[in-house]
Amino acid sequence: MSVRVGLGLFTGQVPPGSGRTHADEYADTLALSRVAEEIGFDAVWVSEHHQAADGHLPSLPVLLGAIAAATDRITLATGVALAPFQHPLRFAEDCAVVDQLSHGRLVVGLGAGWRKEEFRAFGVPFAERFARTVELAKLCRLAWDEPRFTFEGTHHTFRDVAVTPKPFHRIPLLLGGSGPRAASRAGRLADGYLGTPTSAPDTTPESALAEFAALVAAFDAGARQAGRDPRRLAIGFHANAWVSPDGSLPDDVRRAMWHQLGTYAVWHARDDGRSVPDELPPIDDDLIRRRTVMGTPGEVTAQARPWLAAFPGRDLHVIVRLHYPGMARDVAERAMRLFARDVIPALRSAAAD
Repeated sequence: MSVRVGLGLFTGQVPPGSGRTHADEYADTLALSRVAEEIGFDAVWVSEHHQAADGHLPSLPVLLGAIAAATDRITLATGVALAPFQHPLRFAEDCAVVDQLSHGRLVVGLGAGWRKEEFRAFGVPFAERFARTVELAKLCRLAWDEPRFTFEGTHHTFRDVAVTPKPFHRIPLLLGGSGPRAASRAGRLADGYLGTPTSAPDTTPESALAEFAALVAAFDAGARQAGRDPRRLAIGFHANAWVSPDGSLPDDVRRAMWHQLGTYAVWHARDDGRSVPDELPPIDDDLIRRRTVMGTPGEVTAQARPWLAAFPGRDLHVIVRLHYPGMARDVAERAMRLFARDVIPALRSAAAD
């Protein structure tokens, strides 16, 4: 088994009224990416959304290009780029440039999207999201791997076109999704799967792991149906996390966590295609506890071990969020350094057992 521990998702969110600017947030992202490389994280991951009151990062290749220039070795990854809103040639070109800038460090994760407000803003019918995602995945592979190509799909048609420059290396292409059909699709088409178990109110760590395992099974079945060996393909998941020497959760971190979780709660509850109000509900400490792997380094390692044990022999991406919207850079950096010193070696040791 190989386990790659990534830091993310970096989302560029700035809580309204925080006094921070997006320039501040992006500068912190670059600085924390440099630290992540220095202390032994394998990757940094960024995530896309649009029409957000807190300015959630809308442009992944731009930020990854800046991170590429600020770092030397760490993998740069999208988790995920929202496929229905991308022009295939433009997106393939942007990714190729980032891969060249980074000397072959890019991993591209694609997702179909789910916020109806975003589809309304882009003028893309919500019902087309899966077909557009499949077409983008196929087109990226052609654009990056073939000198010239022709493609005729439902939503995109290209005749005798080329994407130049080509990427520096063969860019791994992962597909994300929260259901078995999405996982099976990834098995048929992609180099790996990024699973997102559902966020039901009664989710427990055990039920979340069982759900992810079922999604991986669907991914494996899709790969086998396409004549592919799933053991040669990557799987990955991301988790909110917090680690401290005594296992405590500072109040400023708690508030930052709630901005992330509360924003998603509002989006899910009011996703009817109209603009979402800026206000968040009161902090739900029980939800924070259920959605976060937290505690001392030993406690965090113990909570993570079942996820490693469930997938022996797999190429596994573990993506942990240790920076939350509005957090001070030094607070995130202390948690990152503790995680890298005491948790990452324990995870790698567990994966090798």
